[in-house]
Amino acid sequence: MTSPDSVPTAESVPPPREGVRELAVLLAAALLAALVLYALFHGKVTRFEDLGLGAETSAVFAQLDGDPIHCHDMTDVAACLAGFERRGAGAAALWLGNSQLHGVNQYALGQETASARLAARLRPVGIDLLTLSQPNANLVEHLVLYAYVRDRLPLRLVLLPAVFDDVRDTGVRATVASALADEATRGFLAGSDVGRAVLATNRSTADPDLAALDQTVQERSEAFLNAWMERHVELWDLRPEVRGTLGVWTRSLRNSLFGITPHSKRRRIEGSYAKNLEAAEALLADAHTRGVRVIFYVAPLRGDVELPYVESEYARFKQDVRGLAERHGAAYLDLDQVVPAELFGMTAGRTLGAALEVDFMHFQAGGHAILADQLAGALDGVGGGERS
Repeated sequence: MTSPDSVPTAESVPPPREGVRELAVLLAAALLAALVLYALFHGKVTRFEDLGLGAETSAVFAQLDGDPIHCHDMTDVAACLAGFERRGAGAAALWLGNSQLHGVNQYALGQETASARLAARLRPVGIDLLTLSQPNANLVEHLVLYAYVRDRLPLRLVLLPAVFDDVRDTGVRATVASALADEATRGFLAGSDVGRAVLATNRSTADPDLAALDQTVQERSEAFLNAWMERHVELWDLRPEVRGTLGVWTRSLRNSLFGITPHSKRRRIEGSYAKNLEAAEALLADAHTRGVRVIFYVAPLRGDVELPYVESEYARFKQDVRGLAERHGAAYLDLDQVVPAELFGMTAGRTLGAALEVDFMHFQAGGHAILADQLAGALDGVGGGERS
């Protein structure tokens, strides 16, 4: 039997008009928010991965005869490989790196990156250089991309930079992890502990047949709805721009609260450090077995201000890199001070309201020329030959 206390009365039921009013206010607020988002982000496409280059630094990717010879990752590597095939070169060199390779401070039309300059130096001796670089690329990601191209190019040479900042992370971004869908890439990575860890961490990408099994009903429903919204609602397409902008603001706020600046000391993260060096060792060992020459070098670093690293940790890092190179028959170069400080640039402030700050990584075209010259000098006697 129903309790008298639970029977609705006229006083307990909200007037219909009040509910309609609340709904109208809610819809008006949602419409206003949509209009604000549309006004702020419509037509705006930001490459958030390039924001670390700084206000005065441009991303420059070299081409040859209309074909790219400097690409990003799996999103465009096919274009680089296709151009190599069309040129019919006898041998290939692969340069893996971070944004230092494609960032040019105070860029002027016609200026060249280090990869473009080195490519021109190697071409007369029968070697065609291809470069792959991503912002903050770590050695684990370099290993994945090496695994993908090693059987697609007649490799004679690999150039591998060591950057202390980048060995603090072991994540493999989606635009690199998509290489794991390739059977030969998976097979190579399965031969090392670090490679198996990459495959396990990126299970769905590594074995696409299992991807559907990893998705719940909710995930599949969300994927369907997202696809429908992207096709029919223009505002839905602004989500990446909104997320990226909020991420930048959040990082700036965090840096402001904790006093993080470009000069803040970046400490070694032991687990990430070890895994990155394992990745480098797997790459060096395979290249040595295949008769591929490797130059493992410490990347240029701004030297007119205090280092953003603990000096003892950075010195140990250089020793470890040298030890790996020597153990696997690779050449070792310490290039961290070859580019003069005046050729380095500035980067956007990392805290709220901050002006430009010191950039430790990116330099002007003159610095690119120096880097190319240093590497070319270490390659005397390297030649290509006819393609088999």
